Amino acid sequence: MGGNEEPDWWNRTRYRVYAPVYDLVAKPLERGRERALDALGPEPGDRLLLVGCGTGADLAYLPDGVEVAAIDVTPAMVRRTEERAAELGIDVDARVADARSLPFADDSFDAEVLHLVLAVVPEPRRVVAEVARVLAPGGRVSVFDKFLSADADPSLPRRALNPVARVLFSDLNRRLEPLLDGAGLDVETRTSVLGGLYTVAIVRPTDER
Repeated sequence: MGGNEEPDWWNRTRYRVYAPVYDLVAKPLERGRERALDALGPEPGDRLLLVGCGTGADLAYLPDGVEVAAIDVTPAMVRRTEERAAELGIDVDARVADARSLPFADDSFDAEVLHLVLAVVPEPRRVVAEVARVLAPGGRVSVFDKFLSADADPSLPRRALNPVARVLFSDLNRRLEPLLDGAGLDVETRTSVLGGLYTVAIVRPTDER
């Protein structure tokens, strides 16, 4: 774990605390989430994995007939995903698991969703490596998060706020492209959303772009 990353116990603790109010706090991000899943284009019959599923907010934007698995490190979040799946009538294999060591075989999924995850998790490169491992040939990944652009330096306010933001909810100064280096994944499309504060990207295996 790098020196700028929060310890595992704190990551689990803060999201256990946030679970009851997470949907309310994250409501302004729903438009970005919907755009990201529209760009991903899941289809009936796809095997889809929600990595860091949170309260299962992505489920409302999936078409019928998608085979869904979901993992989160926080049991309270997994329970909320299960509750939302039941409300929507969706069958979801929801598990408590660490995204750095996914409990699935190689090439298990046609599509994967990383929404508001990579700027939060410890060791994001390990997470990306696991995402690549379980992604089937021809698969694609939806990434939605608050990344800096590849050639931008963080502003002074962003640098000033980041130590507190990183402890409370998220690292404001991560870049997507370095996290993909060495994992055999590349950005196919990238769009700024929500006033440019967030990024929607579709990522594919390097040799399939």
